[in-house]
Amino acid sequence: MLGAGRWVDLGGSSPRPGWSPRLLGFVLLFSLATGLLGGRLVQLQVGQGSRLAAAGDGNRVHREVLEAERGIIYDRHGTQLAINRPAWSLLVVPAELPLDAGRRQAELERLAQLAGRSGADLRALLARAPDAQAPVTVRDDLEPAAAQALAERLPGLPGVRLVGHPVRNYVDGRLFSHVIGYTGRIDPDEYGRLRGAGYRPDQLLGKSGVEAGLEADLRGRDGWADVEYDAQGEAARTLRRQAPLAGDSVYLSIDSGLQQRVAGLLQEGIGRAGRQAGAALVVDTRDGELLAMASAPGFDANALSRGIGGADYARLLQDPAKPLYDRAAAGLYPPGSTFKMITAAAALEEGRIGAGSTLPCPAAISYGGWTYRNWAGYDMGAMNVRKALAVSCDTFFYVAAEQVGDRPLARYARAFGYGRAPHLEIPRPAAGIVPDRDWLAATCGAGPECRWNPGETLTMGIGQSYLLTTPLIQAMYTSALANGGTLLSPTLVSQVRDPAGAPVRNAAPAPAGRLPVSPDNLATVRQGMHDCMNAAYGTGFRFRAAGFSHDGGCKTGTAQYGGSGTALPEHAWFLMFTPFDNPEVAIVVLVEGGGEGSDTAEPIAVGIADYYYSHRDAIRAPGPA
Repeated sequence: MLGAGRWVDLGGSSPRPGWSPRLLGFVLLFSLATGLLGGRLVQLQVGQGSRLAAAGDGNRVHREVLEAERGIIYDRHGTQLAINRPAWSLLVVPAELPLDAGRRQAELERLAQLAGRSGADLRALLARAPDAQAPVTVRDDLEPAAAQALAERLPGLPGVRLVGHPVRNYVDGRLFSHVIGYTGRIDPDEYGRLRGAGYRPDQLLGKSGVEAGLEADLRGRDGWADVEYDAQGEAARTLRRQAPLAGDSVYLSIDSGLQQRVAGLLQEGIGRAGRQAGAALVVDTRDGELLAMASAPGFDANALSRGIGGADYARLLQDPAKPLYDRAAAGLYPPGSTFKMITAAAALEEGRIGAGSTLPCPAAISYGGWTYRNWAGYDMGAMNVRKALAVSCDTFFYVAAEQVGDRPLARYARAFGYGRAPHLEIPRPAAGIVPDRDWLAATCGAGPECRWNPGETLTMGIGQSYLLTTPLIQAMYTSALANGGTLLSPTLVSQVRDPAGAPVRNAAPAPAGRLPVSPDNLATVRQGMHDCMNAAYGTGFRFRAAGFSHDGGCKTGTAQYGGSGTALPEHAWFLMFTPFDNPEVAIVVLVEGGGEGSDTAEPIAVGIADYYYSHRDAIRAPGPA
């Protein structure tokens, strides 16, 4: 039995104490290290746990949109008119901002400073965001140098990033402003309508012109990339990616050289008349292709596409010349004497006059107690309808219209394209107004002031009364007279091609109706237009003075507006087609408030016709194969 407290010899070794100095030192050192590590863990868990958890959450994957490039817009020969250039946008995703109110406020103040806008403005912008998960554009259209400078200051701003994307650039944004239009950021109403079609809250889309009308072709299909961001908000790597698909390219029917000359001649003519506004069009009478369509004044499409400031946009809206107003397709004007071909056709078809019958052309006639005057203050003698068109005798057409009646005259006007908006690849071409007693009753009501005055029928016969039309409708009406009676739908697009260059569709003549006029009666009307340009008494005397050698038919127009009476301001019109036997083009010119059509609108048309024939081969050359 071993007694307590005794050391025992085991294997011949002397007994040793249980704790040596070395072992004791090691234990003490281990205990100290363990304590320090434990303390650090407690500090991390308790003191900095929320910050590290947020940093870990920040190391996440985001699906980024890879914006598709819009299709290029060309003229009929392949000259680039609307292209894309690279730019950068500063974006923020509201849902990814710090949850802590203080940190969120501090980040928004810093972001506002970087974006060059006020904190209140930025907070209001985010408050309007329809979706907290969707990026909100804080600053747009940054050049690469500016984007690089901002990129260096973004680390530490969760939810904020720079994204590269293509933006629209117009080679001549003013010349084609109404034809091509411009792009801009989607507004809340548009987003509400289009989100189901895959549009984003910050999407660029066409706002006017062909950009808007062919949005579905031009927009392309966005791609995406799953990008992993680290805790500092910097992109670490791309995990998956689907490339975007560019939009289809659009080839307009417009010839850019002709467009430039038409716009220049229009501006010069407006300036000579001391006016501010007008429109001019050239259309192929055989297929309805618009070779030129100018509206003056225009606007800078690039300024609007880049994102014009509120004050600058307000100035555009308040400009009395209305530069945003597309007068060619949407401007509403009384046609004046350019309507007389319709009155002539209606009277001939209804048997109220014959091609050889004559009516007097006095200085004035009395009807219902009112006096209706001719433009000439003297008796021009008896004449047939052909000469009445050439000299533009008002009193002849008062009588012809009264014999036809308001309802039949309105029916013919609609058959000639009046009162209905032409189908076109731009939004909202206007329809105009074709009045008669039924229209007035429906528009005005049943009171005595709403009864049709028979004198309105007379003035309707010379393109006045409540009649309103557009230069585009006038161009298609003139084309129908030229081509033998086919009313065509106009087009601004000759071809659409996919990103690989393969044709998607080509323009083709699209008949919108047939004129209800016999070949013989149509020939009589056309002969009256031929005499307008060629006979010694015709009002198209400036073509004769210029030595125009290509023949054609024309009609001048001087349309009163702004009230009733005789001393009213007048719009100047000129309509023509050329050549006469096998017409190729119709030309329409309007000068707002320009006075006599032969004085202000006709000289512009002379210049356009001269340019067309001197550049005919280039204009008519086949487009890109």
